[in-house]
Amino acid sequence: MGSFTRDNTDLAIELDGFGKQHRTQAGDMFVALEQWKAGLDTGPMFADLPGGACSEPHWGYCVEGSVTVRFDDGEDETIRAGEAYYIRPGHNVHIDEDSELVEFTRADETPGINTVA
Repeated sequence: MGSFTRDNTDLAIELDGFGKQHRTQAGDMFVALEQWKAGLDTGPMFADLPGGACSEPHWGYCVEGSVTVRFDDGEDETIRAGEAYYIRPGHNVHIDEDSELVEFTRADETPGINTVA
């Protein structure tokens, strides 16, 4: 078993003024340590993806803040600090409050992963 910090993982995404994601692969999973600023919305970032949404499932834990997940079937769900979560495929996210997340995504379903949530 390994342990992961921002110091021993790669900076995978940095969005000027909106935050960053450190990530590494551990076995069959990507482990992401994420810090995002309020106001970030993935809708415009994912607009060119099929269905305009992320098609990957994610599991994680919200350390601080809150995030609203909008699913392509019209359902919304808010994830708050202290909650573990599963985000099914077909989603976009809006960062409601400055947030810190620890997230896991299957590596075999994520060739060239380079997205936020």
